[in-house]
Amino acid sequence: MYRKIIKRSLYNMRDSYLIYILACSFAIGVFGILISLGDNPSVRASLRSWNSFISEITIMMSGLFAFCAFVYMIYVGGFFIQQQRNEFITFEKLGMQRSIIVGISFIQTALVQTLAWFIGLLATLIFQKFMGMMLFFLMRLRFNFLMHISWNDIFLLAKLFFFSTLILSIVNSIKTIRILQKSKAKRTKKTRWWLRIPAGIFGLLLLLLAQLCTVSLFYDMHTISYSAKPLTEIFFVMLADVFGTYLVYFGFLPTILNVLQGIRSVSYSGINMFSFKYLKERLFQNISTLWFVTELSALALMLLTFCYFGYQAVHRNYNGAYPFELAADKNTVAVIKKELGNSKAKIKGEYKTPVKVNLVSYYKKDDRDFVRQPMTFMSYTDYMSLPRRMRKWNSKIDSHQFLKIDYNGSIFDSHHFKEHDIEVKDAPLISTVETGSSFPYGSSMHFGPMMIVPDDYYQKMPAEVEDTFYGWDFKKGDRLSAKQLNRLDGFRNSYYMKVNFKSSLSNSTIEVLKKEPVKYAPSIYTQAGFIRQGSLKKEFVQGGGFYLFIVSLFSVALLIALGSVLTLRILLRDDYQSRQLRTLQKIGVEENEIKRIVRRENTLTFLIPLIFALMQAVTSIAMSNTAGKSRNIILIYGGYVIFYGLFGFVSYQISWHGIKQKFSL
Repeated sequence: MYRKIIKRSLYNMRDSYLIYILACSFAIGVFGILISLGDNPSVRASLRSWNSFISEITIMMSGLFAFCAFVYMIYVGGFFIQQQRNEFITFEKLGMQRSIIVGISFIQTALVQTLAWFIGLLATLIFQKFMGMMLFFLMRLRFNFLMHISWNDIFLLAKLFFFSTLILSIVNSIKTIRILQKSKAKRTKKTRWWLRIPAGIFGLLLLLLAQLCTVSLFYDMHTISYSAKPLTEIFFVMLADVFGTYLVYFGFLPTILNVLQGIRSVSYSGINMFSFKYLKERLFQNISTLWFVTELSALALMLLTFCYFGYQAVHRNYNGAYPFELAADKNTVAVIKKELGNSKAKIKGEYKTPVKVNLVSYYKKDDRDFVRQPMTFMSYTDYMSLPRRMRKWNSKIDSHQFLKIDYNGSIFDSHHFKEHDIEVKDAPLISTVETGSSFPYGSSMHFGPMMIVPDDYYQKMPAEVEDTFYGWDFKKGDRLSAKQLNRLDGFRNSYYMKVNFKSSLSNSTIEVLKKEPVKYAPSIYTQAGFIRQGSLKKEFVQGGGFYLFIVSLFSVALLIALGSVLTLRILLRDDYQSRQLRTLQKIGVEENEIKRIVRRENTLTFLIPLIFALMQAVTSIAMSNTAGKSRNIILIYGGYVIFYGLFGFVSYQISWHGIKQKFSL
């Protein structure tokens, strides 16, 4: 008999259990693939320089993923126990022992989890090869990925299966006990408007304070170093957003629905006098779920945005440091050309640019410090003759403007502090400059910032040191061998500049040293002889591919989890809600009208969290002053909305299919 009860319960909720099992199986499959990557022989063989890093990252990410998946299973697994509330209470009233009912709940949960783990592990075996080849494709590795799961991984998966299934079964058993202990009908407590409205207003204040604190946070992140204040602000913003959103849901959503119910054109149409009331009660019951999905959606959007900007910052720093595959100065160009002649390099482009080094002084407001240092100058014409990629991240200037290129890896803050007038030795004062962070020939080519100046200014300005930079682009790399690079290592540093600062800038001088100083001092600066991308470019591409692989897995998994949570809340109607729909059918409401009720419920359930999440994410991004990146942000958020909407559409189709089948419409 007990087997029939369990079988009937699983069958009656088969659509809901199928969604839950598939979501859990996907998470388990991804987790199995992640832990197997760390010790895969083909990964170790193809990524020798990444061995420890890949292993550490996969362990960390798989642990984080497992924790999130376990929280999801506990949270969603309780939906099914709550759905069987009346069934369990009826069993107890008919004389079934409480321990047997709890046992049924335990076995039912264990069976579902066992099936989810079986499908998930099967997915690991089936898709491991595909996911591994995808990883190698993204990392641009020409290597065959071999399927491999070590005995340690198998033992770990077996332990996780046993303990997670046991814990989830015990948790659902405890929930069943609590349901049976509260089987007596209780008087429903309704929260009055005089509590909801103040709570909603307080929630709005919290959200406003969170946005104001976000402004302060981005300011402090760029002006305060090694301080606990930004961490405190992050903590406050997170708490204010989480609790503020819940209070807004708690306070204003019910109030708005009550107001809409009083509007005849909204709540009443033909004989559909109960449809809006049904919809309102469903949304009331799902306030906590809507809030939960809202916060996770906002977190997902912010995670995608943060990852995008993080990748862009790394990409920008890389291009700023290595715009050419190979660069040199006038002291090393002859040696470099000789080695290139002995290699199989095919030169695609060759560039030559004269530069001047002079002394400058100015007050740097963001560091709150007075700066005196050598600065490299380049003429406007020479700057514009270089490839456009050198100017991509810089402000646009005309032939009469000045451009100061400095080190700035952040793309969250497009605002630059205005520095006080820049004094140049034996040259006119520079009072107004545009700013940039993309260095021609690379930031590693010389010390300090660079200044792009009008041609007349450049020609008339005297120089403490004159130099010439050379850059090469190649087809398939410079082809320099390890022996050639060893010979070139002796030319890594071209010369050294010792600055003798005096009381005034006009009396200060630069002394050029050909030999490396015995003792370095703050006034000694190094001029690089050459810089080369080489293996660094390969590692950069590989790191970007691995990053894209991990972020994509997490994004898809999180999207599936959010979609399944809302879908299950829509599908798992209790007996009272089912009777409401059946009553509408009996009093003559047509199929199209009931279908519209279901569609409206599905739309609002998915749309409300999405709107709030987008508002939170967009507001935070706007506070970070990234207006120049709005097109890319729109693409990221647009893609998320499209995939999220697909889950909503599938949810509606499944929900309507279940109702139509149940009521034989």
